[in-house]
Amino acid sequence: MKTCQCCGLGIEEDKDVISCFKYKTLSNCQEEKTNCLYFIEKIIEDGESLPPIQHLILVEQELGKRKMKVSINNGLRL
Repeated sequence: MKTCQCCGLGIEEDKDVISCFKYKTLSNCQEEKTNCLYFIEKIIEDGESLPPIQHLILVEQELGKRKMKVSINNGLRL
């Protein structure tokens, strides 16, 4: 289930409140985020989660790759 609590961009503010590093919003930690374009599972290295900025960079790189594929494909149409 995609929730802010499971997202690498979520920063725990309070017991049940998560702040989104990307959108700078507050939400319930159990709120479903199935349509969030920037959702990324937390990546653990050496027993610790990567910082939110690194998660954001990874998501933006992936989104950039998708955009590039679409623009290349559109250019090849006959």
